[in-house]
Amino acid sequence: MNLKNKLAVNSTILFAFIVGLLLIASFLLFKNHRKDLYYERLEDSALITAFFYFEKDEITKMDSVSYEEIETQYNKITNQSIRIYNAKSKKLYLHDDVPIKLGDHELKAISKDQILHFTIDNRQFTGLYYKDNQGDFIIVVSGIDDVGNQQLERLAIVFILFYIVGIVLNYLLGRFLSRQTFRPFEDVISKVNTITTENLHSRLELPTASGKDEIKELITTFNYLLERLENGVSIQKNFLKNASHELKTPLTIIIGDIEVALQHSRTNEQYEEILKSLRKDTLHLKYTLDGLLILSGLELSEPHQMENIRIDEILWSILEKKAIEYPTVKIALNLDAIINNEDLLTVHANRHMIFIALYNIIDNAIKFSFPLPVNIIALEDNGKLLIKIIDQGSGIDQKDIESIFDLFFRSDRTRHIQGQGLGLFITMQILKRHNITLAVDSELEKGTVFSLLFP
Repeated sequence: MNLKNKLAVNSTILFAFIVGLLLIASFLLFKNHRKDLYYERLEDSALITAFFYFEKDEITKMDSVSYEEIETQYNKITNQSIRIYNAKSKKLYLHDDVPIKLGDHELKAISKDQILHFTIDNRQFTGLYYKDNQGDFIIVVSGIDDVGNQQLERLAIVFILFYIVGIVLNYLLGRFLSRQTFRPFEDVISKVNTITTENLHSRLELPTASGKDEIKELITTFNYLLERLENGVSIQKNFLKNASHELKTPLTIIIGDIEVALQHSRTNEQYEEILKSLRKDTLHLKYTLDGLLILSGLELSEPHQMENIRIDEILWSILEKKAIEYPTVKIALNLDAIINNEDLLTVHANRHMIFIALYNIIDNAIKFSFPLPVNIIALEDNGKLLIKIIDQGSGIDQKDIESIFDLFFRSDRTRHIQGQGLGLFITMQILKRHNITLAVDSELEKGTVFSLLFP
C-alpha cells in the first residue's frame, strides 16, 4: 500500500472511530433523555389520577364498571395503564390489563421514596405514594413510549446512514486530498529519475510559492546532495584522468629506455647510464603510487591513532632523512623562540600523517631552493605553536598560490623540477583533518614561506 492509500485509509479509520463514538454517545444521551421525559409524563399522569379519583371523595361509591369505563377513556387519551393500591393492605382498588404483577418489594419502595421510577420488561412504571383523607394509596402508572421508541429507531437509522455515507465520503475526499498533497512529491520523483551521472549539473527547481514547507526543504536538501555528488564525481574523473597520465608517463619512458637498450649491445658504462635512468623513472613511479595510496587512505577514513606527539622530534627525523638524500643542502632548525615554553611542541595528532605533511612541505622547500639553505623556525603566536618553513627558491606566482594545493597541479615555472603534483594536496587534506591553519607567502625570485599554526 502506497502512502496515498495509507493516508486515506488511516484518516478514514480515525474518522470512523471518532464519529462512531460521537454518534453512539449522542444516541445513548437522547435515549436516556426520552426515557426521563416519559417518566415525567407518567408522573404527571399519576398526579392527575390522584386528583381525579380521590379529590371527589367518591371512591367508595364507584364500582368496578365505572372504573373500567374511566380507565378505557383515560387510556384512549394517554395510552397508559393505571392501577391503585391501598398502601396498608396492598389491596388493588383499580387494576389494569397489564400482565405484570408488582410485589411487596416494589410497593414498599414506592411507599418509602414517595415517587419511584422503574422499568420491567421494557415497560416504564412510575409509582406515587398519595395520602388522602380516606387513607393512603399507591398509584402506579405504566406505559411503553412507542413514539419515543419510533424516534429512537429513526434516529438510529439516520445515524447509521450518515455514518456509512460519512466513511465513504471521508475515504474519497482523503484519497483526493492525499493525491493533491503528494503530487509535488511525484513531480520531484519524476525529475529525480531523469538525473544521471551525465547530467549531475541539473538542479531541481524550487516552488514559486512563498513560505517554507517540506517540499522546499526536500528539494534544497536534494540539490545540496547533487552538488556534493557532482563535486565528488568531478574529483574522481579528474583524479583518474590525471593519475592515468602521471602513471603512463614514467611507464612509457621506462619501456622506451628498455627497448633502446635492447636494440644492440652496449658498454657497461652505457648500461649503467640506462639503469640509472630506469631507476630515476621507477622511483618517480613509486612516489606517484605511494602518493595515490596515501591519498586513498585520507579520502576513506578520518585520522586514527591520535596521540600526544612532539613536533621537534618529527622535524629532526625529517631532517635526518633529507640530510642523506641532499647531503649538500643546509637546513637550519631554530627553536630558540619557544625554548622557555617547550610544551607548545607537544600536540595531539596522528604521528604518521603529521610526518607526511611536514615532510612534503620541507621536501618542496629543498627542491625549489636547491642549493640555497632552508630555514625552519618555531614561534609562539597567541599561545599557539607556529612553524615557519622558509626557502629561497624562485617563488610562486600570486595567481598560482591558490592552485598549488589542487590535485596534480604543476606550475609552469616548476615543471623542470621532478614531482607528481600530489604532495601539497595530501598535505592540505592532513592539515584540515588536524585543524592546522596553513598560510603561504611568496615573492618571485626571493622565496616562499609556509606558516603552520597548530590548534
